[in-house]
Amino acid sequence: MMPKNLSSLVLIVDSEAFNRQQLRLLLEQAGYRVVEARNGMEAINVFQQLRPQLVLLDTILPDMKGFECCAKLLSIDSSKYTPVLMLTVVEDTSSIENAFLAGTTDYVIKPFNWSVLRQRIKCLIEQSQLHRKLVAINEELQRLVGIDSLTQVANRRRFTEYIDQEWRRMTRLQQPVSLILLDVDFFKSYNDTYRILMNE
Repeated sequence: MMPKNLSSLVLIVDSEAFNRQQLRLLLEQAGYRVVEARNGMEAINVFQQLRPQLVLLDTILPDMKGFECCAKLLSIDSSKYTPVLMLTVVEDTSSIENAFLAGTTDYVIKPFNWSVLRQRIKCLIEQSQLHRKLVAINEELQRLVGIDSLTQVANRRRFTEYIDQEWRRMTRLQQPVSLILLDVDFFKSYNDTYRILMNE
């Protein structure tokens, strides 16, 4: 069964070319786009440039430990949820604990069962997409809270928040802050004549 979002990009991080080729073939057959990295630094650079929806990360890399690479990847943009699935040949408690401490979402023991791995990849990407949608909705709600529905300009709440923010910033920088308040002459008469729509 093909994934719902065929454009989902998966980053494979593995020092072994054969492993990368095998995973690439399986992922592309399942409908995913694939990009590869041979080591930790290359993975970080690719991640920053392309922002994949999922990272398949081997625990053994030539330039750094997979756990270290995982932590660095996730520190790049903590507000975006990008799941990391670690691939390991080691099944000891310490390694598993280190993987989760580094921020990995899940792990798979090599040699892996492709049917199981495919389902985990599908679930993790769906979770990632859902999280990104929720973040976007939340950002829009935060924007709407500070906007007047009629005028589409910042409302009193946003004004108060902004003034407080600037006041604190200038206090920290030991700089002066200026505020100009304006009033409209005969505003009540104008409002009584033209009502709220023209008033706003």
